[in-house]
Amino acid sequence: MLASQISVADAHTPGPMTLDYNTSTDILTVTVTHVTADVNTHYIYEIVIEKNSVQIDIQTYTSQSSASQVVETFTVTAVDGDILKATAKCSVSGQVSNQITVTDPATTSSSTTATTSGTLDNTTMTLLIGGSIVAIGIVLVVVIVIKRR
Repeated sequence: MLASQISVADAHTPGPMTLDYNTSTDILTVTVTHVTADVNTHYIYEIVIEKNSVQIDIQTYTSQSSASQVVETFTVTAVDGDILKATAKCSVSGQVSNQITVTDPATTSSSTTATTSGTLDNTTMTLLIGGSIVAIGIVLVVVIVIKRR
């Protein structure tokens, strides 16, 4: 029970995210910072790619290959002025999005930090509240044991 408390308590939204688009190769590289203690239960589960507000690609995952970030490449044909957007979703809580406008020269990069947004679903809230209650109970038991010595 304590291990699940820790993983839920460490839940956070992913981000920041950077996007790099190479017009010579038509490759969009998405890098999402997402630090996790357990890549099999708390990971980026989906990256959605849009071009000019139309979804053009989606990649889903069942785990995260690195405990600190996800780097994925997508083949995207784009021209000067196209807006490319990526959204990465966390399996526990929240998502992060970023977008770039394709321009010349050969590589277009985003250097701004994307805003993160996250909402907790009912299960997550229940786990957080339940975990907090258990943690408080454990602290109280420890305090009582220490006082009796």
